[in-house]
Amino acid sequence: MSISAGILKYPKQYILVEDKSTKIYKSLYDHLEFENVDDYVFSVVTSITQEMIGNEIWHLIQHEDTELGWIKLSNSIQIYRYQPKLYKVIESVFQPNELNERMGISKDFISHFKDNMLTVKSEITYNGEKYYSVFLKNKFHGFHKAAYLDPLIELKLPIDKSNIISDEIYSNSKLNNPVSHVPEFQKGLLNTAFLKIGIASVVIQGNTYWTPIESLIGINIPELANEEKSIEQLKYDDLMYSAHESKQKSIDMLKTIIGAKDYLNNTEVRKYLSLASPKNSTDNIDEIKDELKSIKNENLDLRRKLRQSQNDFKLASNRLEHQLEYKERLEAQKDKYKERMELVEDKLANLDDKYKILKKQKSGIRKFF
Repeated sequence: MSISAGILKYPKQYILVEDKSTKIYKSLYDHLEFENVDDYVFSVVTSITQEMIGNEIWHLIQHEDTELGWIKLSNSIQIYRYQPKLYKVIESVFQPNELNERMGISKDFISHFKDNMLTVKSEITYNGEKYYSVFLKNKFHGFHKAAYLDPLIELKLPIDKSNIISDEIYSNSKLNNPVSHVPEFQKGLLNTAFLKIGIASVVIQGNTYWTPIESLIGINIPELANEEKSIEQLKYDDLMYSAHESKQKSIDMLKTIIGAKDYLNNTEVRKYLSLASPKNSTDNIDEIKDELKSIKNENLDLRRKLRQSQNDFKLASNRLEHQLEYKERLEAQKDKYKERMELVEDKLANLDDKYKILKKQKSGIRKFF
């Protein structure tokens, strides 16, 4: 991850949507070797890094585990990733969509999604609408319109026995395994809810149960505003996700190195691999230390860049807030001006009426004389 030529370079993901004549070049500076993009249109690709050439941003892209080359993205859709969130499908409104068909993802989604907890890990904008990436048991099941999915909302509201008017209590969110006996309790917790579907989880004596929201009374469930993230917040979340992913890969690599060192130092392994020499053991330890030092330095550099990105994001947020405040002031001035103009128009209308009356009176006097 780095900042160069005014762009923040880090691994990003896109749905590749480019004209079929677009080329993917093997070299950024030599366009002799290339392949057409048409084999990868509507596939998910990773932009490993980015370079600014003139005023154009070029992406080094990878499809699955294969590095393809350099491409200039014009119409491709960036996938904004963030920490996983839980949803359920709203069966009454769900419809399949053309995006999944174009991506080659075709299945009976509703039979897979029905009653199950779904994990959303990212979002995109396609044809002006928000879509979520949906995972079930860690398997990708395409992108679906946000309007078809109901988020799990954390409530943490205290309840007691009087708030539950029905014994319709279940052990899971599918509401297919009723609990025969709900323990007596004085204090419980309305923990989470799928508000559109109308089910909630309650915690009673340390155990979690599920119930229809209509079985709960006397609880003031707040109306939650629809969460709409700004493009700046989406970019920031994607950056944080990528940083966390890179850090996890470094940790996994270190674990692999340490595991290999332990394996090679095993007595039986050393005997068969002829690695009993103290020199080899020392070399292994030195190599691990060097790798650890390299990872630490990389993480320090990463933290520094993240702090810079956080500062940039805060600055952008402050600018946006100031713009909104300025807009509100202009609106207030506009409303005030409008009120003044209406008042002036009323006064002018009154004066006009009085003038007309006075004119008629003067006209009558002239006729009399």
